[in-house]
This record gives sequence, structure tokens and C-alpha cells, in this order.
Amino acid sequence: MLAKYYGAFVFLLASASAVAADEVHTVRYYDNVAVTVPNTVTRVATSWEAQNSILAMLGYGDKIVATTRYARDTPAFQKFVPSIKDAALTTMSGSANINVEQLIALHPDILFASQGFPANKAAQLERAGIAVAWFRANSMDALVERVGLTGKMLGPQAEAKAQAYQQYFARNKALVAERLKNIPQAQRLKVYIASGTPLTTSGRPSLNQDWIDLAGGINIAEHWQLSDVHHGSANVSIESIIAAAPDVIISMRAGDVATMLHKDPRWRNVKAVKNDRVYANPRGLFWWCRETSEEALQFLWLAKLLYPTHFADIDMPQETKQFYQQFYNIHLTDADVADFLHPQE
Repeated sequence: MLAKYYGAFVFLLASASAVAADEVHTVRYYDNVAVTVPNTVTRVATSWEAQNSILAMLGYGDKIVATTRYARDTPAFQKFVPSIKDAALTTMSGSANINVEQLIALHPDILFASQGFPANKAAQLERAGIAVAWFRANSMDALVERVGLTGKMLGPQAEAKAQAYQQYFARNKALVAERLKNIPQAQRLKVYIASGTPLTTSGRPSLNQDWIDLAGGINIAEHWQLSDVHHGSANVSIESIIAAAPDVIISMRAGDVATMLHKDPRWRNVKAVKNDRVYANPRGLFWWCRETSEEALQFLWLAKLLYPTHFADIDMPQETKQFYQQFYNIHLTDADVADFLHPQE
């Protein structure tokens, strides 16, 4: 009799396991990484700022239960994904300081993180039934790949949107390359990127380098020996920038534009400042120049800024409206577009 009940118990366990297996799917990537998630994902979390925008694009913005402080406080994100204001700040200090216990209590189906997420914390979360997906960063190829992988993890509809996005990205890449192919190297404009502070930049390899390349610019810092930077620190000198004579400066922060143009006299001898060619980088749900799906617009915007006669038919306000309507299901007003393209803070 005992054997009979034991056999039935084993059968029930096996059946339960089979049902559970049918309710999940596994995504394998980077040769040796595998992430298993429910077929129906209802709760997501991320410790990576820019991943929030990708989640919103793929239809999961209102399913974010834990996020970063910047994403939760971004005005455009709050406006178009108002539920973000209710997301917990379990990731407010970055991946290394994530509050595992709080995240387990929230129990998202999956946490999205950047490469280098602590293995011990990933193991804790996975033991609690929370999948952890980490991705490579700091290149355009990694970004486009990450959008596709995120779509696969979230399900068929998200995957279809991700594939459409990748096609749009490829379209913009081909369009810009075709327009720029006959511009001699000697006529390409030199660009300086102020990333985080006026005296913080990046060379090759980097995501910044990639979108400057795609837009046909020459990064003045491409071959500079640059130190790693921490929040608020600098890795270049004003003397180096003056000597390199950039034609255009792109600043990630709008406030730094005012500093370079009007407040800090050290910048007066920089060519781009003399010619009033200092611009704040567009920012929507996130900065277009960072690890966001909005990067598909970044290099198109910069190419038109650098070589306007070659892109006279490209209407960036209209392109911006169409992009957010198609991929984010967001209808932007003219005022919204102006805020995105010309941020004031």
C-alpha cells in the first residue's frame, strides 16, 4: 500500500515538473549563458539605468517593480510611464549594492543587469526563483543585441517589437552611411563629447565612439590615453581640448553647455565654443547617447547636425514623433519633441 501511494506521489511530482517546464522558456546567449523565465512575464526589475527605456519600448514599462533612482525621477518617463513612480528603489545604489532581501520580497520574474553583476547576489536571487539576466555594454553592437535578447526573454510580442527595432536601426545605419560615403576624411568634422562633466570624455573603444563613427564625425579623444572616471571626476584637460580644436561639442548634460559657453572662461579659446557650436544631447526616456534603445535616433541626429546639407530631407522632429509612436506607442506633442531634442536641464 505504501509503495502504491509513494508511486502516486512520484507521479504527481513528475507531472507538476512537466507542467512547470511547459510554463517557462530558456534563452541561451554569449555561448555559455542561459536564463530561464516564465512564458508570461508579469513583473520585471532592473539595476541598469538605460534598460528601463528598453523595457518600456518592449511593452513592459508598467511591469517594472524595482528600478533606479534616475529612471524613476526622469520627467519624461514619469509622464509616459506613470507607474514608474511606484517602483521600488531597490537598485538605487547600483548593482553592487542591490538590496537582495527587498528584491526577493517584491519577487519580479526577472532582474536585468549589466555585466559584472555580483555572482553571489545573482545566486541568491536565482535560488529565490528570480531569473537574472546580465548583458555586455559600451558598444552599439552590444546594445542592438541586448534589445533582441531582452525581447526573447519577455515573450513573442516583445521579441517581434525588438526585431522591428533592429530593422529600423539597420535602416538608419544604412541611410546615414549612404549619405556620408562621399565626404572625404579631410572634410569630416571633429567632435568632443562631454560625458557627465565638461572635462570627462571617452575614446576607442566605447559606445560614444561608435555613434560618432556612425554619424561620420571624428572623435578628438579617439586615441587619447584616458583614465577611468568616477562620478563627478574628469579625465581630460582643457588644454588638450583647445589644442585638438573640435568643430562641435556635444554635452550629455544641458547645464554643462551653459558652463562652456558662458560661465567658465577657460572654454573661450575652444573652437566650437568660439563658433557657438555646443549642443546638449537629446534626452527622452533616457539620454539618447547612452545604453538606450533611443540610440537608433542618436547617430541620425548627430549626422544631420554635422552635415545638414546631406540630410536636408530628414525632419528630426517628425522622425522623433514617428519613432516613439511606432516603438513606444507614445504620442509626442510638438512641445514634447522640443523637450526631447533641446533639453534644458
